[in-house]
Amino acid sequence: MKKVVFAALAVFLAMVSSTLSAQSTTLTVWDFKFGGKDAAALVLKDLDTLFEAAHPGVKINHVGQPGDTYYQLIQGAATANTGPDVAMFHPDGRMQQFASLLYTLDKDTADVKSQFVPSSLIATSSPAKAGGALKLLPFSMQGFGIYYNKDLFKKAGLDPSKAPKSEAEFLAACAKLKAAGVVPIVTGKDYTIDFFLRILVANIVGPGYESMITSDAVFATPEFKKAATFVKTLVDKGYIEKAGLTRPYFMDAIDSFAAGSGGMYIGLLSDVANWKRFSDTLGIAKVGYFPNVNLEGSKFKDQQSAQPAGIGWGIFSWTKQTKLALEYIKFVSTGTGAARSAAAAGTISPNMMIDTSKIPYPVLPTIIGYMKANFSEDFLQFGQANLENDMIRLDDQYFLTGQITVDQFVSELQKSFHSN
Repeated sequence: MKKVVFAALAVFLAMVSSTLSAQSTTLTVWDFKFGGKDAAALVLKDLDTLFEAAHPGVKINHVGQPGDTYYQLIQGAATANTGPDVAMFHPDGRMQQFASLLYTLDKDTADVKSQFVPSSLIATSSPAKAGGALKLLPFSMQGFGIYYNKDLFKKAGLDPSKAPKSEAEFLAACAKLKAAGVVPIVTGKDYTIDFFLRILVANIVGPGYESMITSDAVFATPEFKKAATFVKTLVDKGYIEKAGLTRPYFMDAIDSFAAGSGGMYIGLLSDVANWKRFSDTLGIAKVGYFPNVNLEGSKFKDQQSAQPAGIGWGIFSWTKQTKLALEYIKFVSTGTGAARSAAAAGTISPNMMIDTSKIPYPVLPTIIGYMKANFSEDFLQFGQANLENDMIRLDDQYFLTGQITVDQFVSELQKSFHSN
């Protein structure tokens, strides 16, 4: 009888232990979006709730870190060899500098890898080339383009159905907007000029971004000097609002354009400055889009500067929750997770299983059309670490404020780009 009692007690204690263990299972996730109140943050909270419901006893400890110091915080965690189980990364030099600390995903994601655009898996590998070790599961595609407010175009006497893509058309549109009392290009500190130059470079090099990596003089070309001078001219003429050069791009400048403060905005394809964000505030039929300004002398036209993977999810090698972490990053990047992100936050996913045809935003097919026809990989995602990115944006500011000449700007940009 005692044996039976002890056996029953042992079973009971095992059940209690198992329950307590399940209840204490916590997966810590870091990213630079979760702390906000926009759609991107809200959809992540929604996905966490769905994941927890599908995994009883599991708690997602999701921490939204500040974007401006995010990678410094990652560096601090890496130095201590402890930190989150899962983290969001930009798949560029910022991810590459931590690649040795990230779990290699190839074997454990074999069941979902075929769903993704192949180039997105290359971009999230280390090194970023065919055969590299997969370090992130792609969550979004990213790119840069020019959004415009059709109502303000009408006010300025412009045709809202025709994007001003040529150099002459763009300058004329800016002049008409300014004459009508409309800010031609709403601006945000650091990123507006950075994104604009990356757009223009796409028309210079087209799909052949590799030349940007290997050449020692890629910026010291007449085409790039013209692009830089063109941007400076827009500032000098007051088409790019000078007051905006000190305004935070995230989120002040985004909110400003979304509130109808200006005619055009250099925005993103996914993330927070995207087609859905602006369509939801200005009206789904009132947002236009074009990928580039076709400057005279550029070899290509209408190139869509884009990254096959804008952000992705990685797992740190120090985690004791590898299996659970794998389930989490698969959940948010495929199936229901990816579909909800697209519909709720405007995320353009590299997951080919996602159907966007039922998302009723007129500007979305325009963007996807450019991505399919004129995809030009953004050169700055390859090989650049956080410091170099910051230096390039600092060079932008010095140039636009007249502290350095176009030749000095080109020289400093070249040094920053090849500094690592």
